[in-house]
Amino acid sequence: MTAESSPLAAAIEARIRANRLIEVPAAWADELVFPHYGGLSILNLIHTVAGMLGAPLPHSRLLDDAVWGERVPEGIDRVVVIIVDGLAYRWLTRYMAADPILAASVEALSGGRGPLPLTSVVPSTTATALTTFWTGVSAAAHGLTGFTVYLRSLDMLTIPLFFRPCMGTLPRDSLVRDFGVNPMTFLPVQGFAEHLAAHGVPTYALVRGEYIGSALTAMLQRGVPEERCYTHTAHFDEWPRLRRLLADTRGKRCYVNVYLPGVDTVSHAYGADSLEAAYTIRRELAELAEVLADDRLHDDRTLAILTADHGQCNAPDWIDIYQSPPGAPLADSLRGRLSGEARLAYAFVRDGQRGAVIDALETHFRERVTWLDSAAALRAGLLGPEPPYVETAHRIGDLILIPRLGTRLEPPPKNLLSVHGGLSDQEMLVPFLWRRL
Repeated sequence: MTAESSPLAAAIEARIRANRLIEVPAAWADELVFPHYGGLSILNLIHTVAGMLGAPLPHSRLLDDAVWGERVPEGIDRVVVIIVDGLAYRWLTRYMAADPILAASVEALSGGRGPLPLTSVVPSTTATALTTFWTGVSAAAHGLTGFTVYLRSLDMLTIPLFFRPCMGTLPRDSLVRDFGVNPMTFLPVQGFAEHLAAHGVPTYALVRGEYIGSALTAMLQRGVPEERCYTHTAHFDEWPRLRRLLADTRGKRCYVNVYLPGVDTVSHAYGADSLEAAYTIRRELAELAEVLADDRLHDDRTLAILTADHGQCNAPDWIDIYQSPPGAPLADSLRGRLSGEARLAYAFVRDGQRGAVIDALETHFRERVTWLDSAAALRAGLLGPEPPYVETAHRIGDLILIPRLGTRLEPPPKNLLSVHGGLSDQEMLVPFLWRRL
């Protein structure tokens, strides 16, 4: 089954595309996909997980019942959420159409239903989306607004994914060692595992061993004790480790978070449309389908969900606002570097220069970049439906710059052929597959 042959998938995608949170001043605005926090996003997925385990989050925003087909699963004690980093719904369905092996794996992982689209969050990037998975709130509330984040307390542009300053060569986690940032209190909200623990539901995690001990993992996995964190060292041992984790939790009331970074890594290195990316998706989903087919891991009260934090897109067109003559009026009007993402950037504008920035965008870049007022976007719910964290407004600047598909606002590193963070369908749409075990 492919998504193109599924009327339900087509209907859900149409609903997502009809969700227009804010007017965008671009002739190509209809190409943009907004997050559907009203029931068709990864934010709603994690709220639904909490509800199924008897630990509803405050102000629950559940997945729309339509995603389950005829009826919502009942009698669930264990929920396994498998996050395939960078697995785009658009690329998955395209590869399925050409690859019967991949299509068979997806059919097995979805009980024959095929994939449905959900949206990521804004920005559609790992740091922001994983924080949503591990807190149950969006960027507006948790404040992690992109790959690079301006921290007012340090007056510094930082990379929270690595907990280090953006500039210079300080190592990973140097914000903790050298600047006193505490990862356990960095987020202004409770961790999802902490929330579940307060309701008597333990959380287990499968994560690559090299991430253990990092400030990011400590921040996200608050409430997951060491003995419930299963690690793996490379691609091939993640599958027997997953088997062991599912065997150990069989019959228990619990939450299991599985994070698989391979698709994202390969897509960045070779491109979202590469043979390498297609092969990685095929192999990971085939291995996963084989694990989940093992009856010894089933208890008839487990819900296994496969999704992603974001998609991927190729963006070979780079706008150099700092060196090119058309970009000079824009660069001269900024207080510093752009922050956020190469595919969705925050501009901090000098006093009295807002008009100059907009004029430069409209005059020289209107077919490749559009803009939003940051405060208006925050009020419209682009970064999430919750009351915003006090620091969020300070982190998203004065204007949000949104490149068109294929364009980025930073130079492309040699090892980063595909990117994410923006509002194209390749980045914003992620797959939703589920089956009962």
